[in-house]
Amino acid sequence: MARIMIVDDVAAIRQIVATILTKKGHRVSEAASGEEALAIAALRRTHLVITDVNMPNMDGITLISKIRDVPNYKRTPVVVLANGAKDENVARATEAGAVGWIPKPFTEESLVNAVNQVLVDFWVA
Repeated sequence: MARIMIVDDVAAIRQIVATILTKKGHRVSEAASGEEALAIAALRRTHLVITDVNMPNMDGITLISKIRDVPNYKRTPVVVLANGAKDENVARATEAGAVGWIPKPFTEESLVNAVNQVLVDFWVA
C-alpha cells in the first residue's frame, strides 16, 4: 500500500488518521509541525501528504509551498485537512499545490475515500 505522511499539531488528530489508514494497510509517518514534515521529506519519500492548515510557526499552506522545493516531492499529492472549508483557504491551498480538501470533522469512510481517490488519480492512472 501507500506511504502517507500526516502533518498536524494536534496529536489526537494524527493518531486518529494514522489508525484509520494503518488499518487499511498504509504505512504512515507523523509530523507535529511543518518543520518536522520537511525534515521527514528530506529523508524519505511518501506517496501522499495530508496536512492541517492551522498550525503554529508554519501553516499547512506554507508547508505545501516549501515541500514542492524538496526534489522527491515536486509532484507528490498534498491533501489539506482542516476545520471548515473557507473559500480563501481552499483557494490558497490549491494555489500552493494542494490537490484536495478533507474538512474536519471527518468520518472514517470520508477519509479513506478521499485518500483512495487521490492515490488512484496520482499513482495508478
